[in-house]
Amino acid sequence: MAGVIFLFFLISLLFFIGAFHYFKLLQQSASYPPKKIIKQKVLLLASAGGVALLLGIFLTNFQ
Repeated sequence: MAGVIFLFFLISLLFFIGAFHYFKLLQQSASYPPKKIIKQKVLLLASAGGVALLLGIFLTNFQ
């Protein structure tokens, strides 16, 4: 069970790293990909990271 909990925390960390990467890309004045798509990617990755983190915390509390 500890391995599954660790996996959820690792997945959430990777999602947050991806969201941070795209957020940094959003701050640049690049024209491709469009900023609307980058914002969608940031929102998707951050929300997926939050869900994975909440699942990890939930499993930790009920272990």
